Amino acid sequence: MGVVNAAPILAAGRGTVMKNTAHWFVYMLECENGSYYTGSTDDLARRYGEHRKGTVKSKYTRSFRPVRIARCWSLAGTRGDAQRVEKLIQKMNRKAKNGIVADPDSLRQIVIGSYETDFGIAPYSHEMQDGAAEPARDITMFTAHDREKRIGNPYLVEVMALVARNGKLKRDDLLAVLNEERSDFICRYSFSIPTIDVIEAIVAHSPLVEIGAGAGYWARCLSEAGADIIAYDLRPPGEEAPWDWREGNQWFDDTWFNVHEGDETMAGRYPDRTLFICWPPIFDPMAANALRLYREAGGKTLIFIGSRGSTADEEFYRMLDSMKLVRSVRLLSWPGIEDWMWIYRIGA
Repeated sequence: MGVVNAAPILAAGRGTVMKNTAHWFVYMLECENGSYYTGSTDDLARRYGEHRKGTVKSKYTRSFRPVRIARCWSLAGTRGDAQRVEKLIQKMNRKAKNGIVADPDSLRQIVIGSYETDFGIAPYSHEMQDGAAEPARDITMFTAHDREKRIGNPYLVEVMALVARNGKLKRDDLLAVLNEERSDFICRYSFSIPTIDVIEAIVAHSPLVEIGAGAGYWARCLSEAGADIIAYDLRPPGEEAPWDWREGNQWFDDTWFNVHEGDETMAGRYPDRTLFICWPPIFDPMAANALRLYREAGGKTLIFIGSRGSTADEEFYRMLDSMKLVRSVRLLSWPGIEDWMWIYRIGA
């Protein structure tokens, strides 16, 4: 596991998320008369500015100007895919539209029900400032929905309880409390906080093999959600003899899942499974070696959770740049931490 910092994301962050030929946006605007307007675009900031200025073709938003972006989703599909989702939302009644605004993750199942695919759709969180949209998704902004109860997730429950107990604090003071508690949470659980939307996205690519599983918390959540997963770590927590404590896992105290002892070479033994790597050590070749061996063995899919600049080494990211990005989702991270899930297809 790597040293965490708040380094800016390079692969899917500012300046690239907003206009990327591999990604489209479906958006819902709340208009001044209280109604919703739904559209699609490859440049959310530009299109929102056009709606506000009344320079788009839409007669509706020229008559009833938008006051905010009520909800937005990114897609890893084509323009036609985005338009299909757009039309699906337009056909919904007001109650259904209110439902997906309140619970944006629920749109994915509706899309699958209509088209038998999700088009790589995922909620896109943002803040509008001077016409520019920035990703804004951390755990202080999270509102739990009933779907979270699908799995036991004490990490999320405890962090949300900590946020709630300190909810009356000014934001700077709240962040100070979270930063003070964060190391303890990491040692007990993991670097990244799982939520059901990300868990379900990973489960869809089961069976899985995880390399560098740490305490196995993500493996435990994935297994409880239905994934077939085998987890490995070079030093599974809690397995060292008392007199060999220096050889133990430096981050985690105990395991949540059956984590087998094994290094990155284990990735090459499971080309029939999706390779899952979560927060590999920074400047360490482990992730690059695992991906190389997995790819050489014929593996087809990588799911990576982390932050460019805070995890893995440059060789790993050079390998990622040569692969096809299928989907990217920003996690509900600790404040100030860039935390993303990327799904890559290897080869043709």
